[in-house]
Amino acid sequence: MTESSRSSQQTLRGAWTLARTELRTTLRNVRQKPRRLVGFAIIELFAVAFPLLVWEQTTAVGREAATGPAPIGILAASYLAVAFAGGYVGFVGGFNQTRVGVVGPLIRTSIPPAAVSIGRFVTRTTEGLAGLVPTAIVLLVIVGVGASNPLVPILIGLGGVPMLGAGVVAGRLLGDGVRYANERLAVSLWVRAGVFLSLLIGIFAGTQRLTNTLIEDGSIVGPDSIGAILPGTPVQAYAALVLSPVNGRVELLGVALAGVLVMAISLGFVAVVRLETLLLVREVGGDNAGQATDGTHSVPRLFDLTQSGRIAWRYLLRTRRDPRTLAHLTPVLFGVLGMSGTVFEDPHSLVLIGPPGVVIAGAILAGGAFCLNPLGSDREQLPLLLTSTRSVGPLLRGRMLAGIVLGLVVAGVGVPFGLIEYSPAFVLGQALLAVLLAVAGTGTALGMGAALPKFERREYMSVERAHPSFVITFVFLMGGVFVGAIGFVLLWVGLTENQLAGFGLLSVYAVVLSLVAAGGYWYARRRFRALSLDDG
Repeated sequence: MTESSRSSQQTLRGAWTLARTELRTTLRNVRQKPRRLVGFAIIELFAVAFPLLVWEQTTAVGREAATGPAPIGILAASYLAVAFAGGYVGFVGGFNQTRVGVVGPLIRTSIPPAAVSIGRFVTRTTEGLAGLVPTAIVLLVIVGVGASNPLVPILIGLGGVPMLGAGVVAGRLLGDGVRYANERLAVSLWVRAGVFLSLLIGIFAGTQRLTNTLIEDGSIVGPDSIGAILPGTPVQAYAALVLSPVNGRVELLGVALAGVLVMAISLGFVAVVRLETLLLVREVGGDNAGQATDGTHSVPRLFDLTQSGRIAWRYLLRTRRDPRTLAHLTPVLFGVLGMSGTVFEDPHSLVLIGPPGVVIAGAILAGGAFCLNPLGSDREQLPLLLTSTRSVGPLLRGRMLAGIVLGLVVAGVGVPFGLIEYSPAFVLGQALLAVLLAVAGTGTALGMGAALPKFERREYMSVERAHPSFVITFVFLMGGVFVGAIGFVLLWVGLTENQLAGFGLLSVYAVVLSLVAAGGYWYARRRFRALSLDDG
């Protein structure tokens, strides 16, 4: 056996050991923690139940694939979706390079660096596909029911593997590149955050504009017209090649794309391993770039009146120095972008729903910034807090005050623009509602975060810390939108339709929100008092 083959075997053996250990650790953590087990069960249940909503359309694809004409357009669109999903999984895995367990230095020095890269690639890809594979399997089973034979779903499934693999590899390369650039840029974190937000909003706006243009021009009239969007034609030829044993056709373009996919997966995987190995063994910069500070910042007089105010100022100062402390609110950004899609169809809706939407977004930011994980966020300081303070009330009120200030700054941007479309009375009510929603949001978030604290550190959006529970964040986002919309509806009714009924219900609404916020604050204090030095 040559030295090269012996080294390759050692690398593969180390990668297999690392990947197997990490996956077994993940499964053990899920099984041993009821909260994680419930969350995983919900995700898998949704993954299995979602395909049942498109039963008729999916069985129709199976019948057409078996009898003709072959559903080339639908299959091509599905393959593009598979490639996009793989690209997302790969990008997230490349951008969020988590530590190798808690023994990273030992792992890095006991097995070859390439084995670490391969092991992490396998681990993150497997974890990322855990929610997608069940959906694909159920869809293929439904296709088989429609086709009345197993050959069609087997062919479609095998044809999707290269598209998924190419998407994963391409996304991984892109994620690695973005992470490397993020670590090498010697600019402030706020500049990086601004660039990231600008790119995200630009991509969303461009996609919306392109889609609306194609719809208006009649370019998209059904699934078979996917060729209007590149690379639709090559993918359609590939789909026809996949179905050639039953009802498709063989085209040179389809064969060429199949060959390109196989080469892209092979070469891309080698490039991913080499790039991640290079990043693993060399110093690529740190998170301290662009964070130099000159001296300390005194507490402004307005915040220096109470202990809670001084604590709030420190939270705000920490956020100003490092905006990544708000990384867990990225789903809120995605939600705002999704709900703003109507603006591209009707620009007038921007002045109609924009100011109330900004107020609701400010309330969600107020509660979500510092209150969704009050126990876990200060994990390292818990022993000091539990032994040096007579009460945790000032700490919790400081979190609330910091969130309220941050949320009202955002809401204050949208309130004046309400004068374009609404009366001064409505704008005044909107300002008062902004304060009520911000206070209620912080208290409610404290209670929700204390109910399901997260103490374990993990990496999300290139930030390693004890992030709030994703379930809590999502529920708070959806609940904030719903509750805020109710408040604006009641305000509108009181000013335009029935003043007595509208403002009467609005008073009840304010009392209920205040009680919920007070209950959340009380519950968070109770949970803090129940902590011991061994918790977390």
